[in-house]
Amino acid sequence: MNQLSVGIIGSNNERHSVYLKEEIERQGAHAFILDNSPDKPYPLSFTEHISDYENHPLSDTKVYFLRALFLPSPAFDSSGIKEKMKQEGYAAYSAERERYAAWLSWLKTAPYQGRTIINPVDTLLIHFAKPYHLEVLRAADIPVPKTLVTGNPSKLLEFSKGRKLIYKPVAGGALCRLLTDEDKDPERLKTLVNAPVQFQEYIEGDDIRVFVLGGKVIASFLVEGEGIDYREKTTSVKPFPLTKEISNLCIRACHALGLTFSGVDLKLRPDGSVVCIECNPSPMFEGFDQVAPVSIVSQLAAYLIDIAKQAQPVHMNELV
Repeated sequence: MNQLSVGIIGSNNERHSVYLKEEIERQGAHAFILDNSPDKPYPLSFTEHISDYENHPLSDTKVYFLRALFLPSPAFDSSGIKEKMKQEGYAAYSAERERYAAWLSWLKTAPYQGRTIINPVDTLLIHFAKPYHLEVLRAADIPVPKTLVTGNPSKLLEFSKGRKLIYKPVAGGALCRLLTDEDKDPERLKTLVNAPVQFQEYIEGDDIRVFVLGGKVIASFLVEGEGIDYREKTTSVKPFPLTKEISNLCIRACHALGLTFSGVDLKLRPDGSVVCIECNPSPMFEGFDQVAPVSIVSQLAAYLIDIAKQAQPVHMNELV
């Protein structure tokens, strides 16, 4: 029997990709990283049922963990560049877009080729379409913050009446900020027309991070930090026991979004109720493992290896 193998789609320079690879190998399976970084030579080839990465066949690897798929973006800062941008800049962007389209197509065809991707590539939309993400949760009766996406100053001012608000990018990728009186200055409000912003009611309460894997809660933490967004300066992370009700809410949220593995961010209100801020389809977990009773990486690695075992064909001589 071939050695069990698990692929990790990410980058050789991304610490969680390396961290998970090392743990899978510690547990006795083979792991390798499929690096889709835009600054590397394009490595993937596929046709019908045959695919390879850097000329190494992938047919024996049926399980992949999707850590990161790098989106196409302008190849360089185009400010001040005119004719050169029209020629060289667009060509560079087009090349990156083609790389992304190829990786995306390979990941999307996984079910037809007997490959399991955790999480499915479609869940990456959760990263970059936050309002869609919230509406899916709302439709599943998961409590979420009241939210407005707008580039209209009048609508923002109306929405902010009687509410304390925070704001953040529609596509994520930056810290949350508290909406202040200075933000409501007419001159600053004029900049809204350049791009929409996501505004949300500010939820008072403790920050809770819950990790869900395969329909079960595998770890949960109370996270303390300075400011509105604990990511700016985290001061304390410690294990936090959940009620059965909150655990089930996190599992339902992940099910609604099609997530096998997720880091669910909650606000725990003083009255004990919770509001779901988001479910991350590719969460950071290395830092949480420093205080976790059972490491997240060991549970994730064991889960991937188990799925790989289930995907292996059984040969007749093994049944005798």
